Amino acid sequence: MRLARKNRAELGSAMVESALVLLTFFVMLIGTIDFGQVLFFHQSLVERARTAVRYGITNPTNTAGIKNMAVYNTVTVTGTPSAVLPNLTTAMVDVTNPDANTSSARVVVTISGYPIVFLSPYITQSFSNLAVTVAMSSETQVP
Repeated sequence: MRLARKNRAELGSAMVESALVLLTFFVMLIGTIDFGQVLFFHQSLVERARTAVRYGITNPTNTAGIKNMAVYNTVTVTGTPSAVLPNLTTAMVDVTNPDANTSSARVVVTISGYPIVFLSPYITQSFSNLAVTVAMSSETQVP
């Protein structure tokens, strides 16, 4: 008779322990997903900026084309284009051409203000990614 009472008490503690372990597991799982999402979007933004600057070194005066290349992966936009990354717009892309028409001319593409939404309720729900800047020497330099 005494063994039956002990097993019943252990059953209740096993349920409490399972609930605590599952809660911890799900918090860590959601945190891992959020961290992976930040890494994915940051790397995608770096790749978008690199693509835009590669186009920009051969066409440094076409700022609209450089911005379109960063967002839509094409120079000319027709119809209703879809961005390569969700919520990425040309307003988030800044193109500068410092020292234009000199031997040290370069193209600088900066993507800033890209919003990331987290799944975790413990982290702020919206986050703007840090600015991504890529610079490369222009091929249309003046000797």
